[in-house]
Amino acid sequence: MNYIIKNTHDFSSMYINNFYNKIPDYKKEKITNIIEKSSKKKSIIGEILLNKLLKNNNIDYTSSNYCQNQYGKPYLTNHSIFFNISHSYDYIITITSHKEIGVDIEKIRKTSLSTINHFATKKEKEYILSSPHNIEERLFKIYTLKEAYFKMLGTNLNNILTIEFIINKDTINCSDKSVKVGFINSIEGYIIAYCEKA
Repeated sequence: MNYIIKNTHDFSSMYINNFYNKIPDYKKEKITNIIEKSSKKKSIIGEILLNKLLKNNNIDYTSSNYCQNQYGKPYLTNHSIFFNISHSYDYIITITSHKEIGVDIEKIRKTSLSTINHFATKKEKEYILSSPHNIEERLFKIYTLKEAYFKMLGTNLNNILTIEFIINKDTINCSDKSVKVGFINSIEGYIIAYCEKA
């Protein structure tokens, strides 16, 4: 597993625009359809980071064959490497692995506690609400793990309550024993979770 995390401000507009021309046509078409300028920029930066990671594996970004599954998850058809991209506010992470992998990054922020009813199981709710302190941090820990899990699978979140994560002081237990899960603790104020096929 390898990853790169970058701030959007680390890249000049000229660099981003120049790289845009290297992006494969089907990806370029998706990016062109993004209306919000900042989201478009983040999508291009995600591809810049993917290019760097593929290069580290001696894979040429521009000549690789990309496809996407029925839910829109992209994958390479001519190399046995998997990747995933996530962004939140000013940060973007791109991750690669030789096994199926998903990643999610979220900025810790105030949010309505009622949202936990949409994604958390009973035990996960107990964990989130276990103390009045750092509730948002615990909420986003569970949420990012769930996002990363379904991004690894390459499906939507319709079955989000069928998977459960139990977080203890030093361990994370997933109800799906066929995956390896964890946090990447490198940016203060953000939660980054990954799920990888074991």
